[in-house]
Amino acid sequence: MENSIKKKINVFGKVAKIITMIIIVCLLVAEGFMLVGGIIVACVPKDSVTVDGAGTIDVNVNTEYFGLNGEQFYVNTGSGQIALGEVSTGSLDVKKENGNLNVNGGVRQVHFDLNDGMMMIVYGMVYVAALVVALFFFRALMKQFMVCDSPFSEEVVRKMRAFAIALIPCIATVQLMKSALSAKMNGSFQFEIDFISVAFVVIIFILTMIFKYGTELQKEHDETV
Repeated sequence: MENSIKKKINVFGKVAKIITMIIIVCLLVAEGFMLVGGIIVACVPKDSVTVDGAGTIDVNVNTEYFGLNGEQFYVNTGSGQIALGEVSTGSLDVKKENGNLNVNGGVRQVHFDLNDGMMMIVYGMVYVAALVVALFFFRALMKQFMVCDSPFSEEVVRKMRAFAIALIPCIATVQLMKSALSAKMNGSFQFEIDFISVAFVVIIFILTMIFKYGTELQKEHDETV
């Protein structure tokens, strides 16, 4: 039974190590393409390619289907509620027309040039580089699973902790990319935290502590025997 579990762990580590290496190679190829693209963009005048755009949204709700009339609709704001009449909040207009609720909004005029493209390429290259580094740590962890006699060993714990730490730059880079794009679209820079990604890293750290505890129990068991 013990040998069967050990064999499954070793096979899992071997397969995961091979798949991880394939992904790393693909990411390195993508990094090379982005590097070539960045060089090309850097050599071209920034005004040679520009993109300008804006967007609108128009939502119309027939209140009769919900058994409500226009007088019963309100818009929630930070300081309370505004009864729907002729309401305008920046790029958002709320109107009540013949018992219908009409919401019309617009996205501010956005201008992109090659400087913005270069910025996104740089962010992309940094993210891919951070991801490749994290995957190398993950590959080292899988390699340890491939050859270990027990997953509860100090070497496995060390590799797992290193992988969890390597994930932090990946998350930070993604958040910076999102914030930079949001700043371009909305005109204000806001750094937002992706709690799902943070939770994933926290889970890895928790698993590291669990494996560390298992390692200590394994060591006590071996010393007792």
